[in-house]
Amino acid sequence: MAAPGRFVFLGITSLFVLVNFGCAQTAYHKDSVGEAQASLPVDAARSSASAPAAPGPKAANSYAQDYDDTKPKKLSPIADSEPDRYLIKNATLTLEARDVRAVTAKVISQAKSAKGYVSGLHETVDGLGTRSVTFTVRVPATQFDDFLQGFEAQGKVLDREVTAEDVTEEYVDTQSKVHNLKATEARLLEHLSKTGKLSDTLLVEKELTRVREEIDQHTGRLKFLAHRISYSTFAVTVRETAHAQAINPPETFSAGKVASDSARSLVAFGQSVLTVGIWLLTWSVVWLPPALIVGFIRWRRHGSMI
Repeated sequence: MAAPGRFVFLGITSLFVLVNFGCAQTAYHKDSVGEAQASLPVDAARSSASAPAAPGPKAANSYAQDYDDTKPKKLSPIADSEPDRYLIKNATLTLEARDVRAVTAKVISQAKSAKGYVSGLHETVDGLGTRSVTFTVRVPATQFDDFLQGFEAQGKVLDREVTAEDVTEEYVDTQSKVHNLKATEARLLEHLSKTGKLSDTLLVEKELTRVREEIDQHTGRLKFLAHRISYSTFAVTVRETAHAQAINPPETFSAGKVASDSARSLVAFGQSVLTVGIWLLTWSVVWLPPALIVGFIRWRRHGSMI
């Protein structure tokens, strides 16, 4: 019985050694992975942070709440009507009205009532006294159709153009860039807290500055697009109705007018002749001696032939 007991003891001892060796290998693997992640260079951190795929328009709204300064504050009404598209709506109109200033004031008042604002105004008067006013107003996109229909009651619409620019791709792409850059920023900050070398610290801080500049740039673009999506632009020109011009009667024959015109022509002719005579007399010192010499020569030749 001593021999079997010995074999049992050796088997238990071998199993205990194998279990301890496996646990040691697992702990060593975890420590190695942790050290490798802590020593990632800047380029590796950048590539790993940019791994998340670009979200679609609906997914963009879910994580956009993490940074409210880049999320458009007026996009929810648009999302109700166009859940998958971001549109920038603009309109250009030309109106004709009798009282240009009154119509302009009314349109601006309606824009302010709709929580819009005026971004520019220019008034001109031409040589005939016709007044025109050109101005630009921006109103919430949810009020676009109602505000556009309201121009029919302000005057005669001479021209109207409506455009809609789809910026969904640019908006979502910019959101994705901001999302990835923020992830890169967090990764760099984590790496900065672990690094101990001065050279590594300087490299990480340089890359962190670049990433933050790109975040500011894309965030500014997001704010611009959000405002253009939320507020539609109306470029309006109001022209005054043309004034009626008096019709001049055709001219009739007048003997007195004809006599007066002929007398003026005669006086003008006499003045021209007198002017020529004065010029000839004044320049006689130049043309008279050559003329006398030529006349004398011709007279001598004529006398010799006789």
